[in-house]
Parts: sequence; structure tokens; C-alpha cells
Amino acid sequence: MKINLVLFKPNIPRFDILNSYLEVIESLQWGFNSLGFDCSFVINEINSSCINIVFGWIPALLNGNTFPKGTILYNLEQFSRESMRGNSLLEKVASEYQIWDYSTANIEKWNEISPQQPIYYAPISFAPNLVKIPKNQEDIDILYIGSLGQKRAEKLISISSSPSRNSVISISNSWGSQRDKFISRSKILLNISNENPSMTIFEIVRVSYYLANKKAVICETYPGLEVEEDMSKILKFVTADKLPEECDILVHDAARRQDYAEACFETFCQRDVKKVIHNFFN
Repeated sequence: MKINLVLFKPNIPRFDILNSYLEVIESLQWGFNSLGFDCSFVINEINSSCINIVFGWIPALLNGNTFPKGTILYNLEQFSRESMRGNSLLEKVASEYQIWDYSTANIEKWNEISPQQPIYYAPISFAPNLVKIPKNQEDIDILYIGSLGQKRAEKLISISSSPSRNSVISISNSWGSQRDKFISRSKILLNISNENPSMTIFEIVRVSYYLANKKAVICETYPGLEVEEDMSKILKFVTADKLPEECDILVHDAARRQDYAEACFETFCQRDVKKVIHNFFN
């Protein structure tokens, strides 16, 4: 069986955010190949001789692309706070395609519009090829990667203004080796809540890459945040006002930081991408 993993990404700078899907795609490609599938990965190109698993399908469909029968759409967007009823695009794909989704909260919304095929829960999972960030001298105390609106900026200012005066760096729209160099130099990675009130699913797509590379992660929590059970039990979730204090603790305690990162890595490794694939195709 041949599998074609496809990322549709318009050649417009604002769509570079879809590069955030790359680690998920890479993990799946490793999983398929390890299980004996012939698996390829391409940008913006459907292969009619394969089963196509499509990422970035929303901009693709809005741009007039069509997919052959049997295509799987992998959803990595957040819909848990929205109603899909009346959304012609989502109703159409639910009636025509098999959908994989990374979030059970999303799946509840899909089920409200009676999809033609049961939505398959495909959690973000571990593969060995995600372990690729080189060890480096950790000369950055705290790193935040992502867009930086006013509320997020205020939280970073609060963290950097703690009595310890830890170094805090923020980068956005940085991918591949450039991003990885910053991660390798950082003691702590931050995950700060999204400023869009409709986006309340924990950003496991982003955080999973940090966990796979044994980096300590501190996450902001707030009422209504939807977190999978295994992550809620192991990751440090604190309210915004506690972020400076929690960062201080881990920045200045290397042994505790390492033990925490190792424990998170071991928990994430229990999510085997091969199991996700095997359970669907067998």
C-alpha cells in the first residue's frame, strides 16, 4: 500500500505558519515506513495512485483544489468552541472524506454534523526521527516560540521582570535549523495561551516537539483549557501570575529541570505513532 503525505501550503508568507505541521508529518512518514508502507511526502501535489493524507486542506479547498475518493484529511485546527452546523466547507468534507483529528474535543464537534465515516482519533505521537535538536550550551534561560500579541508580550515582560532577571527570548515564524538552534540553547520552553478565545485546545502540536527533544516546558493554564489526560498529569501547568515563579525554579535548578524533561519525554514516548497507524489500517 502506498501512502502520500501532502502539505498544501500557498506560496504566501502568512501561510508559513503551516510549517508547524512538518514534525507531525515527519513522524507519520517514519511510522508508515517502519510498518512496511511505501510512504512519500510532497508539497501541493496529490498522487492518484496512493492513499493521500492531506494537511493544510482548508486553504487547499478554498483555493479550488479537489481530492480523489479515498483521501484522508488530517485536521490540526481547533473547532472545539465553534459549531460546525451551517459551515458549508466543514459539512462538505465530513460528508465526503475520512477525517483524522488530533483532538477528542474537535471530534465531539465533528460528530454533531453526522460525518459519513467515523472521525478517527489520531493523537500527536512520538517517532524517533523527532529527536534531532543538538545538545548545546544552554545560555538562554527562557524561550517562547510563536506569535506575540499584546497579552502574550505582557506575560513575557512579567517573567523577564522577576527578581532573578532571567533572560527571555521570543521568536516567531522561525522553522527548521534556525528554530532548533534557539531551542537547543534554551533551559525552558514556554507555552503561553492563545489570545483567540475560541482556541482552547492545548497546543500539543507545538509542545510535542519540545518533549521529544527532552526540553523542559512550562505551560500556562486557564479555565476551559482542553488538555489530554497524559499531558495534564506530567506537564507543569500554571496560571499566568505563577509563570515567573515557576520559571525561576527550573532555570536555577538544573537537576530538577533535567529530571522533569526526562519524565515528560518518557510520557510522550508512550504515544507510539506506529500504533496510531496500525489501529486505523488493520
